[in-house]
Amino acid sequence: MNKYKDLICGICGLIFSAALFMLSVQIGMKESTAVGADFLPKIVAVIMFAMFAIVTFRGVKQAKSQTAEKALSYPPNYKGVAVMFAAMIVYVMFLKSIGFIITSCIFLFLALCLMTKKEERNYVKFAVITIIAVLFIYFVFMEVFGIRIPKGIL
Repeated sequence: MNKYKDLICGICGLIFSAALFMLSVQIGMKESTAVGADFLPKIVAVIMFAMFAIVTFRGVKQAKSQTAEKALSYPPNYKGVAVMFAAMIVYVMFLKSIGFIITSCIFLFLALCLMTKKEERNYVKFAVITIIAVLFIYFVFMEVFGIRIPKGIL
């Protein structure tokens, strides 16, 4: 069963992202704007679908090529998952009051640190990636799409 877990996860993700896209179509648009409330959920659904398609494809390849003993290559990290969920909750709680840029920088930096092995962590590199990514996302949403993002204390 372990060798099928990526395949099962990928298929569930494909179904979830397709449902998200279908539900976002029902949101509707205001006639006066080119980018409506349905735009971001559609983009997220398409990106999720593409990522889960990759997971599904890799799951099929893994199921064909590996035995059940080799399928579990990484030990489960329940503590890391719990910390990420807690970080997501804190991120959402403080997004409006502190602002997108600060909270996103902190969250993304923490996520990069949690997803990297201790011996491979490069904090300067993570900080640079975090700042560039958050400022790029902020610029794209504010200037290109015209979607307001919480500024918070800035």
